[in-house]
Amino acid sequence: MELGESNYSLISSPYDSFMRKHLQHYGYFTGRSEIVKKYGFVPSKSQLISSSSDSDSSYGDDEPTKYKGKPFVPDRRLPIRQNRVSYNLRGQNDDNSFEPRWPIEIEVLTESRIKHINAPPKCPELFYKPTPSHTPFVRSFDENNGRVVFNYSPETCGYFMRSRIGGNRDGCRQAGVIIRNSEDTTVLFESRFESGNLMKAVQVGEYEYELYLRYDLYTKRNTQWFYFRLQNIRANKRYRFTIVNFFKPTSLYNNGMKPLMYSVSDADDKGIGWRRWGEEIVYYKNNLTAPDNPSSNMYSLTWTCKFPNDNDTYYFAHCYPYTYSDLQDYLNEIQNDRVKSEYCKQKVLCRTLAGNFVYMLTITSPTSNPLNMCTSPEQQVKKGVVVTARVHPGETNASWMMKGLLDFLLNDSEDAKLLRDNFIFKIVPMLNPDGVIVGNYRCSLSGRDLNRNYKTILKDAYPSIWHTREMIKRFMSETELILYCDFHGHSRKQNVFVYGCENKHLPNERLKERIFPAMLSKNDPAKFAYYSCKFKVQKNKEGTGRIVMWAMGILNSYTLEATFCGSTQRDRAGHQFNTRDLESIGYHFLDSLLDYCDPDHTKRDRLLNELEDNLRRSIQMKLLSRGINATSVDDIDIDQWSSDDDSSDDGGSDSSIDDGLPKHLEIIAAAKVRLKKTRKKRSNTKASKDSKRKEEIDKDNAEKNKPVGLPLSKSRNIRFPTIDIYMLGSFPFFFKDLLETNILTTDNNDSTDQIMLEKSQQRPRQRKRCRSETYFVSPCFACLSAQIPRMEEIASVDDTAKTAATTLVNRGTDTNDSSRHDVSSETTARSSRWPALAKTNNSINRLTPTDEKAQRSQYTFTTIYGRGGLDII
Repeated sequence: MELGESNYSLISSPYDSFMRKHLQHYGYFTGRSEIVKKYGFVPSKSQLISSSSDSDSSYGDDEPTKYKGKPFVPDRRLPIRQNRVSYNLRGQNDDNSFEPRWPIEIEVLTESRIKHINAPPKCPELFYKPTPSHTPFVRSFDENNGRVVFNYSPETCGYFMRSRIGGNRDGCRQAGVIIRNSEDTTVLFESRFESGNLMKAVQVGEYEYELYLRYDLYTKRNTQWFYFRLQNIRANKRYRFTIVNFFKPTSLYNNGMKPLMYSVSDADDKGIGWRRWGEEIVYYKNNLTAPDNPSSNMYSLTWTCKFPNDNDTYYFAHCYPYTYSDLQDYLNEIQNDRVKSEYCKQKVLCRTLAGNFVYMLTITSPTSNPLNMCTSPEQQVKKGVVVTARVHPGETNASWMMKGLLDFLLNDSEDAKLLRDNFIFKIVPMLNPDGVIVGNYRCSLSGRDLNRNYKTILKDAYPSIWHTREMIKRFMSETELILYCDFHGHSRKQNVFVYGCENKHLPNERLKERIFPAMLSKNDPAKFAYYSCKFKVQKNKEGTGRIVMWAMGILNSYTLEATFCGSTQRDRAGHQFNTRDLESIGYHFLDSLLDYCDPDHTKRDRLLNELEDNLRRSIQMKLLSRGINATSVDDIDIDQWSSDDDSSDDGGSDSSIDDGLPKHLEIIAAAKVRLKKTRKKRSNTKASKDSKRKEEIDKDNAEKNKPVGLPLSKSRNIRFPTIDIYMLGSFPFFFKDLLETNILTTDNNDSTDQIMLEKSQQRPRQRKRCRSETYFVSPCFACLSAQIPRMEEIASVDDTAKTAATTLVNRGTDTNDSSRHDVSSETTARSSRWPALAKTNNSINRLTPTDEKAQRSQYTFTTIYGRGGLDII
């Protein structure tokens, strides 16, 4: 099977496929394509336009292909950032070459990278007990009510275009106020560092501030994660901070959760890291409207606190920060360890939209004869396990769980060796590094939720997701994949739990997907809550990793959710999680994997029986609540039951809103629609004007051609003698006009208006005259106005008229006749009444001569030319 082929259905439309191939021709996300120029999607800011031409910030789809799938060959004298991939971004091999890459419109501080110590508190941190309802009024910002002390909102063109190390080439402008003197108590805010996302701070009191978080880049939603810095703080003064633009209607802050605070001085002097901080914590609905939905309101989080030190630097965060640079440092330590690097091989799975590396670790024992737990010869092959994390960048607790898993898997304990000897682990520790770097909560730089696009065919829009899926497909073709798990964080539920996929259509696999979560709850009862687990496959979650992998054939496919707050289980009830608690979840995850794959199936069989009994009792309780009596628990058929009433709620995350085309394709599609509508409107307007103009012309022609006298009552088909075009120069100019007229033929029912309309339609089709053609002469407007004589008058026409007509023709063909140049004064007045000459085929309009028509033709000719033409001649 070739890379990119799928053995399962893809959710894709013909438009997706077309746009993918169409934009692939011009190059994705380079900012230099003709599409950007054509539709005008370039930043209005001059520095963005100038930065977009940087040669060191463009990334095509084919650039990283030569690095994909190649293991690292480390130089142990250099740190991992320099030897992981020998790709020179700036043309020089410096330390900055492997720093995070930012979108070109983002401002980044040039100061040294922020590093926080990982020192969990010595004493457990208890839930905050909410005080009586306190909902301060959210003030509408105006000049008389507040002062903006920090304002940073990056100007974008609507979607991601290019990236570079350090972001905006022009550096950072002054986004905050300047302290006037030592007595100035204004707090200095900043967030232009990795994973920071404060957008605006408004001072509404001496020690009171309203804060606005930056929305996920290229969106107008998804505010939950926050991370910012404070300076110029006064000790023992009570401050109030209110974040005013949250979207979720409920939060764990009303259930005992506290924000996290970090003191640089305390970390340096006392070894104190992040700690829970704040009082009077309330999460409530405010009076501000959502930017994308004026009919709905946003929500506020407010808290008060006192700080321990003067002139200290403080940080506030939603959860323990774990940045992309922290991951690189951690991988650097593993790679520089001679022992760990033997069984942990690092590769670059792909590059993100901004060009950052998505790392993949392959962990297994290099020994050729592993000590397998399995005894049968057909089971002497290592089984596969895939674990991923940080598809949602604001869920930093997922990275701490991943760190705990890697720490345990790479140590020298007997259990770790057993795992490496019997399993091949494919681990992607950070699926969305771009979102982590810029401080997003949920989306990537495509402006979409990656965890809703695992079935995408848009490789260049969702590179980490596409490559992860294809890597798993290849891995499944090589070995048996027994478990897939994606680590997440949850903002509404306490404890740790999983979302799985129910195998209700496979009787032999019934309830077996619940065995591993049940083992995890047995191994970590203080934090893991099995009753919070859900196993329903919902239609609106079909693009998530767990459902796509389950559809590919991985029966044990899970999303592991860890709360942002803490536990309600056993002796840890009421305790908030710290980094050590989160890391321990990774250890218990691997411990449960050993139990699940134990050759002795006693534990598994016992747990399966327990699950069936619990399920029957649950069904019995539901039947009793509906007034149905069940004779006994053993009589209940669990095969007739499914978890349709369950839902894998991931916290009301706005994820369904983010599903769809990536932002750049959505904008281009909208532009195409607008362009099409504009062209159609112009076409309709032009057609309407042309139609109106034609009606006016037809009306004017009808007025000009209005007949004078009686209309013809009978058909006329008059044939006149042929005139050689050679003689045209010897005729008077009024006769030239006469020779330019077509033969006029009318039916019995034709009116004069119809005749004139036919003449006007025939004139534009005239061809250039040539000497070899002959023409017929048709009557003028005057002959149409003449009264038609009765038949008896026509019969009395004498031979003189015939002779005059013959003479006229003969003289017209005689080039030596001097009288052909005589033109009287009547000629000018009469010539305007004569029609023009038109080319006519001699074979057309030849009729069988009858006596009546011959007489009528002869009389008409005599009448016209005998009175006017013959006199002149």
